[in-house]
Amino acid sequence: MPGFGSDFEQTVEQCVLMELQAMNLYTMLANRAEDEEAQRVLRFLAEAEESHVGRLAEIFSAVRKDAEAALSRVDIVKAFKDEAWKLYKARLVGAGLTESSPADDYLTFAIVAEAHARSHYDRLAASLTDPQMKEIFRILAREEADHEERLKRIQKKLRG
Repeated sequence: MPGFGSDFEQTVEQCVLMELQAMNLYTMLANRAEDEEAQRVLRFLAEAEESHVGRLAEIFSAVRKDAEAALSRVDIVKAFKDEAWKLYKARLVGAGLTESSPADDYLTFAIVAEAHARSHYDRLAASLTDPQMKEIFRILAREEADHEERLKRIQKKLRG
């Protein structure tokens, strides 16, 4: 996970890029997956990550008045560079995911990713002294916890 600090613009960019990278990853995996259920789940995950970008804009705007300016300077091209794909590819290999992996495995991967993001944001919130940045990371941690729970419910339904 990229490093965050107390710089608001850097935080905005890193959060948006993480969501876009995840969206791109799930879209690419959906196009490669052999199992139809896995394809559906991966497309759902991609759409969810895309919607998270909009939610980030709402969160940042609620906490800081300069959020719109910071959002307008995000270099989204960074999310689609080869380095981003290489990092995700390594994570997939580490998780044992392939084109023939079942939907349940992809959901587990996504749940773990949300849990890691939540923990990361919790640690950042605890380490910062700036009250606005602390609040942003607390909100982001809650958002990731909500995403994690939603994915667990979906996984439970798919498992029957």
